[in-house]
Amino acid sequence: MKISVAAIPFFLLITIALGTKTESSSQTGGKQKVVKIQLKMGGPYHPSECCFTYTTYKIPRQRIMDYYETNSQCSKPGIVFITKRGHSICTNPSDEWVQDYIKDMEEN
Repeated sequence: MKISVAAIPFFLLITIALGTKTESSSQTGGKQKVVKIQLKMGGPYHPSECCFTYTTYKIPRQRIMDYYETNSQCSKPGIVFITKRGHSICTNPSDEWVQDYIKDMEEN
């Protein structure tokens, strides 16, 4: 199998950028070497910090303790409300009730 000489530095850069960890182990007398590559989560943002879907119902205001906006690097904008029980609920920032809750929390 031929690998382009230009492709090798590219794969090395990708490996370094993604923070890979390599492990080598020998099998039966050291004749065959197996290399395992484990990829870590790339970047500082985890999927739990982005909203992929929004709740379809209005959350009672008295159940909400706090909120935060999702990061601008997420594929969809979102407001995450934190409930008294510690649940995180993704909401659509353009919904009127979401804007009302944010305004209410900012004033108090």
